[in-house]
Amino acid sequence: MPKENMTRYAILGLLASGCTSGYEMKHTIDTSLNHFWKISFGQVYPMLKTLVQEGLIVEETGEGDDRKTFVLTPDGEVELGRWVREPTTELPVQRNELLLKLYFARHESKETTIQKIDQHAALLRERLDTYQMIEQSILTYKEADDAMYWLLTLDYGKRKTQALLEWCAASIQTLEGGKDDETRDRDTE
Repeated sequence: MPKENMTRYAILGLLASGCTSGYEMKHTIDTSLNHFWKISFGQVYPMLKTLVQEGLIVEETGEGDDRKTFVLTPDGEVELGRWVREPTTELPVQRNELLLKLYFARHESKETTIQKIDQHAALLRERLDTYQMIEQSILTYKEADDAMYWLLTLDYGKRKTQALLEWCAASIQTLEGGKDDETRDRDTE
């Protein structure tokens, strides 16, 4: 059975959240969704066309405005609700270039491997900073029905990023042949 195209549900969800134009969708994708779900902007308009053909959304053009906007139909709302209620049955497979290189790292020096992990940690710290800015932005929209759910997805990203930073520190410590403080304390007793 072919995998379901999740872009359709991302678009339906964006419309349900108030993004009605391709421009608004691109902005939300770039500033929010791309932190946990990759959607290229090139997928948006073909999917909008498909959803219109399926009767899940309708296209509207404002008077004196060439900009197209889109609105969920009742069938679109039902389809989004059906999908949201379905259980998630698989863990996502992560493609991580650092882990792939680390798996084969015996072919380079430990110093080079440590440098790669340090660089990865720097990127993770930048991501945490971005998440803090996103959180502040969401908190300004407290009254939005979606804000609590946006904060939940953001919390997932923050916690995962923090755990990855801890992994970086532990990995560097292992590569340097170091022991953690608790093990050192036991060894000196």
